[in-house]
Amino acid sequence: MASTAQVGNGARVPCEVCSGEQFRTLFEKEEHTFMRCSACGLERIDPPPSDETLAAIYGDHYYDAWGLRSDEQTVARLKKATFADLLDQLPPAKPGARLMDCGAATGFLLEVARERGYEPYAVEFGDLGAKELARKFGADRVFQGEIEGARFADAADGDFQVITMCDYIEHVRDPAKVLKRASAMLAPGGCLAITTPDAGSLSHAALRSGWTHYKLEHLHYFDRKNLASLLGRCGFSDVKFHPLAKSLSIGYIRQMFEVYPHPLLSRAAAVLGRVVPDRLQSRRLRLPTGEMFAVARKA
Repeated sequence: MASTAQVGNGARVPCEVCSGEQFRTLFEKEEHTFMRCSACGLERIDPPPSDETLAAIYGDHYYDAWGLRSDEQTVARLKKATFADLLDQLPPAKPGARLMDCGAATGFLLEVARERGYEPYAVEFGDLGAKELARKFGADRVFQGEIEGARFADAADGDFQVITMCDYIEHVRDPAKVLKRASAMLAPGGCLAITTPDAGSLSHAALRSGWTHYKLEHLHYFDRKNLASLLGRCGFSDVKFHPLAKSLSIGYIRQMFEVYPHPLLSRAAAVLGRVVPDRLQSRRLRLPTGEMFAVARKA
């Protein structure tokens, strides 16, 4: 069924990618409606969750799905391995190159970036993450809030060579505004790296409304075509997509599906947790997760 997308006050909200106004209802989940733009295929929650709903999701418990409290060493090893693979796809850092990570969490990507010669900067909304980032990199390198307001004492607009957004763009209310701000902060020819759920993936097609990336905190769902289109409209060119596999373990997967239950996958993860020997529970596995990895240049 096609309909005009709306927000809570009934005002029309055009598609963030193509400005289309016709959306098709996909399904209902947790009293929220997931919809798809009839023109470009962008999917979103419409109307989006309230600030209060999102604030309840993004508390200190948000990282429980990682198992960070129970096995920080394993989580750190897996996260850093994933981020090392991503940074391998970018040009090597030149001396003094600044890298800003948006949605930096507790800083695993920035730790890898610093080891590779980057000067690390962070944008992080949550209290727990912001405090840990300040401890690791210094409070002057951390902006607590959203990228639209990000300011640093020793770095201005146009000073960043790389901006990373790993599992970030799907969380923001205005993706175009975020990408335009990133373009302003990048130096000419600077690089933007994005990972985000891929609404054109096989897992999306197979699992349909049971796709594991459908969560209330994920406000937008892109495919390669509409993400490339939005990047072009926001000041980026030379958009390239790379294969994306994340470093996971059976223990990590089991923990994830305990926090985010799935009618089939949670049961399968629990069975693996029982039958796989403990010594293998933390072994690193590189697995596709239904996400995409885009790299673009500031035009």
